[in-house]
Formats: sequence, C-alpha cells, structure tokens
Amino acid sequence: MDIEGVVIFEAASGVPLYSKMKGNTDPSLFSSFVSAIGHFSKEMRFGGLSSFTTDEKVIYLAPRDKTITALISPKKKEYQEAYSLASELGRRFEDGRSITTMPLTEDYDDFEEIADEFLKRIKNPFVSNVSSFVHSNYGGEVSIEARLFKRDGGQGVIDILIDTSSKENGSTNGGSLFGEHYIFVKASEGILGRVQLIDFIDSLDRFGVRFMNKDEFVFRPYFPSRAVVVARDFDLGALQFLEKYSNKGKTYIDGAHIYAGLKLKDIPKETRCFIDLWQWRDDAPPEQIQI
Repeated sequence: MDIEGVVIFEAASGVPLYSKMKGNTDPSLFSSFVSAIGHFSKEMRFGGLSSFTTDEKVIYLAPRDKTITALISPKKKEYQEAYSLASELGRRFEDGRSITTMPLTEDYDDFEEIADEFLKRIKNPFVSNVSSFVHSNYGGEVSIEARLFKRDGGQGVIDILIDTSSKENGSTNGGSLFGEHYIFVKASEGILGRVQLIDFIDSLDRFGVRFMNKDEFVFRPYFPSRAVVVARDFDLGALQFLEKYSNKGKTYIDGAHIYAGLKLKDIPKETRCFIDLWQWRDDAPPEQIQI
C-alpha cells in the first residue's frame, strides 16, 4: 500500500508531533489546514471529520483523546482500509507517551522506528502476514526488511529477521557462537525457484559484524540458527537442491558452509542452521513441507 504521508498532531492546538511526508510539504501548515477544516465541520454541525479528498489525494483522519493521526494516500478505491490503519498507528503513538498542552516535536523522536516498521507492514501486506505467522510460530522480536552489514562492508536486506534472544528458554535449537538467536526468513509471494533458494542459502554467512583484531578487520558471520522460507509454492528444482542438505529427516546447513568461504577455525563444527519450508495458503494455515 502506497502511503505518501503520515502526520500525528495534538488535537486541540494542531501542533504536529510526528510527521513523515513526501516532498517539501510543511507539516505545520498541513496540520493547521486539517485542524481548520475540522473546526469548521464542527461549527457547521457536520460532525467530526474522518476524511476528505482532493482531486488526487485522500486524507484519512483518526482522532483519539489527545491526538489526530492523518494518512495521505493516492485517491484509489483500495485505500478505504487506511482509516483503521491510521487509528492503530495513533494508538501506538499514545501508548506510553505523555501528550502535554505545549508539546515539542523532538519529544517524540523515539516514534520513528515504530512508524517505519508499521509503514513497511502497510506497503507489503504479504510480508506483513508472513511476519505475523513466523512470530506466532517461532517467537522472538520480528523486523521487516531488516538491514544488516555484509562481508564487503555494504548493507543488505533480509525480508524478515527474528531475534529470539529475549525468549526465556534461551537460544533456539541449533545455532552458532554468533547468530544463535537469529532466524532469517525469506518470503516469496509467488513460486520460489531454484536460483532464488540458492541465493538465500548463500546469504546465510553473508551478513555479520566487522571488528578490529590485531590491527586488521575481521568479519564474523551471524550464520543464523534457522532459515525459514515461506512461499505460495516451490519449484521442483528448488526442492531437489535441498535434498543434499537433508539428513535423517532434518534439513540443515552445517559449519562447513562457513569454513569453505571464510576459513574461520574457531566456529564450532557442530554449528547448524536448520531450514524450514512453509507453503502459504490464504484460506488455511501454512503447511510445512518435508524434504
């Protein structure tokens, strides 16, 4: 879903508390404009204003006790659900935050991370649904489109990253010295092919941390404890590729995957990254595929 702007402002004064907008639109002018329309609507006894449209945009307003959350989107029929999304975003903003009569925008800078994660879910509903499934199935904290440092010093993106370090039971089954609390998730809305799967498997030691050791940079891969692939269907070639990693009913990548590329001798040989495949179904729970 394409959301072009988010503005959360104090209901009484119209002061913007948080904003993220495309272009150079002034959030103060926008919130003042919306507040004026809202006051006018009440003066005319039209009732509270929940949305209004221009020739090209739809502005959805979700009022709460102390704040109003506005979402700006293109004028299309499929954006009718935006009101409930704005209401949910506003609820998250108000939870645990004190809204004063003279608010300062910088007092709410901590909301940036929450808003970014929320907007990612709106823009990619399939990945959002998958993230909800893997969270309920594997636990931990879930991040969508997580950015991690790569071996070459750049950054890469994992569709969904699960951090299970907060679980009471400790680490997940398997794991390594560095990434035992991580689960990498690949989400494919179509048919996952052999090449896509190989690229995902190859990425398991591609992300990690770089640090100084005896005057030189050393790369340590996370090598997650589990790699989860969720797709609507799997190409036969992709399933055949994984057969060589199957042993006694379990599918996993072992520590040799790291040794070959990085020649790291201090990573335990029993390191395992278990691989789970799930076939997504819209009308039923996902079905796990056995290799």
